[in-house]
Amino acid sequence: GRRAISCACMLAGGASTRPALVTFGTLFEPVARIGVLYKRAAVAEAWKASLARAVAAEALDEDALSAAFRSAFAEADRERPCFGAGACSSEDWWHPVVERTFAAAAAESAGCSEDALRPLLPGAFRTLYHETEFSRAGWRLRPHAADTLSALSAWREARPASEPDLKVGVVSNWDDRLPLLLERLGVRRHVDFVLTSREAGVEKPSAELFARARGLAGVAADARCLHVGDSFSRDVVGAAGAGWEALFVCSAEQRAAVGGEALAAVEHAHLESLARLPALLSLGEQPEARGGAHQPSAPVRAAS
Repeated sequence: GRRAISCACMLAGGASTRPALVTFGTLFEPVARIGVLYKRAAVAEAWKASLARAVAAEALDEDALSAAFRSAFAEADRERPCFGAGACSSEDWWHPVVERTFAAAAAESAGCSEDALRPLLPGAFRTLYHETEFSRAGWRLRPHAADTLSALSAWREARPASEPDLKVGVVSNWDDRLPLLLERLGVRRHVDFVLTSREAGVEKPSAELFARARGLAGVAADARCLHVGDSFSRDVVGAAGAGWEALFVCSAEQRAAVGGEALAAVEHAHLESLARLPALLSLGEQPEARGGAHQPSAPVRAAS
């Protein structure tokens, strides 16, 4: 990788060049695999009914549930994109996802059947939609997310009047429960706005979503904007395509999975953790630059 004094318009140089807007695409992660969470909801509901139904629910294969969820989610997204924006409520959008997930997984799980699970679905759906997917029961903050946001808030509160303001937001392919979920995770107070794909009617990597975020932040059309995320195809490609700076927070394994050719095609920087972001924004330390057709004019260290 390279290390540059000015890499992809990244972060250094003090107030004169600090981004006017920083948005995050990823601040939390599931507390367990989707299959584990779905099985947990079904089993809890089954025990309210009978021992026989509990036995059937316990037979659900967690890997089958995870695979079925991915397929059901993709199908629903094709049918009604952006969590049903303009077509139905988020809750109505999620109903077929949950039903198809359990039906497909039941077919792949020995000792279980769709007929046995069907009476459990209303209760399991209520648990998943209103509790598990909407609270700490299903989500936890990613490492260093809380500290990073707290540090940004502290800097903004203490900044001298001569320092330009820094807006902070969340831009996510998510439904309309996201603001309250962030509140329940304890971080909503640190961001100026939350923009979801359902609200906007478009999703990352669309440049339109990033344009909407810029408008919500109230920053100038030529202001520097930085998006931080863990999805190369959505966060990095989307931000770069919208003329933003892109910071890919990922492990070495995740970078390897993307592939060198794809990484080199999109100008971005990367960190393995959010922990260094406050220092980068306020102290001018540089992340590693990755890819892009426009290389820094400053000297760079040879690739390792």
